[in-house]
Amino acid sequence: MAADLEIVDVFVEPVIDLWADLGVSVSAPVWTVGDGVLAKVGSVVTPQGVMATARIPEIAPVADGDFAVELAGVADPGNAGTIVRTAVAAGAQAVVFSPESVDPWNPKTVRASAGALFRAPLAATGPKGERIGADPHRGDPYHQADLTGPLTLVVGNEAHGLDQLDQTAAIDRWVSIPMAESVESLNVASATAILCFEIARQRRTGFTVKPS
Repeated sequence: MAADLEIVDVFVEPVIDLWADLGVSVSAPVWTVGDGVLAKVGSVVTPQGVMATARIPEIAPVADGDFAVELAGVADPGNAGTIVRTAVAAGAQAVVFSPESVDPWNPKTVRASAGALFRAPLAATGPKGERIGADPHRGDPYHQADLTGPLTLVVGNEAHGLDQLDQTAAIDRWVSIPMAESVESLNVASATAILCFEIARQRRTGFTVKPS
């Protein structure tokens, strides 16, 4: 509701009063259901006594703003939701899910986003500007790359990165995260968090090359 989603129906258990218990007033139909019904139809182990259906927002053809994050083949819904949450926290104005990625409205993705999915406009393509590819082994270290211009940060599949979908030709520039030689790569959600907050830092303070 805070994100202005269109609520279609609300379902409550007999012990729940939306206004008295939650301070919520809705214009959508409110249906009272028997005890235990929400536990059977919901996807959480312990429902809170209220459930609603909402209309899925339409995807914009092109992202607004100058900073977006694109998930290219990210398959795990937990990773996807965490990336959305991180992107919104770092100030990204849109999130792009490639057709090969998990459904953004997968219940696990929605829960892992902790509500951020409702606040991040979804777009079919990123804004005008560079497409910055994240890769463990190529490109400038992220702290030595200028990330202040309009860009889409593109992160790839958990196992194969961006190579799996032959996305490399669509990348304008690569950045990497230096790490100990004994570690091959980072989890895609962890790597995205590092890069997103470096982008946010540079946009606050400007780009300066730091020592390696």
